[in-house]
Amino acid sequence: MRMADSTPPRAMSPIPSRAPPVQLRLYIARSTPNSVRAEHNLAAALEGFDAGLVRPDLEIIDVFTQPKRAIVDGVVVTPTLVGSASGRRVVLMGDLADRLHLRQMLEQLSASDGPPARR
Repeated sequence: MRMADSTPPRAMSPIPSRAPPVQLRLYIARSTPNSVRAEHNLAAALEGFDAGLVRPDLEIIDVFTQPKRAIVDGVVVTPTLVGSASGRRVVLMGDLADRLHLRQMLEQLSASDGPPARR
């Protein structure tokens, strides 16, 4: 026979997010059609992505005004999205229309454990 617990229930405190901070750098070439589509597709994907899983820090870099940044990141094609978090680095090239690959990238970067992924 079990006795009822006489202690009052405690308020549940929110569980802090364990997702590492994610840095996203979108390299574009001014307002070329593919770059405009990439910006739009990325914004739409981030809007629909669960904010509890990823805290993206997005930076948009125009390779015409900041070419050295692209060289340092090894970017030779625009648009290119470079994501990094907890030693992981993932690169996607193109207009980011493939939502599945973009979502997988964000999920991979937001994973807090496991070995760094390569792509």
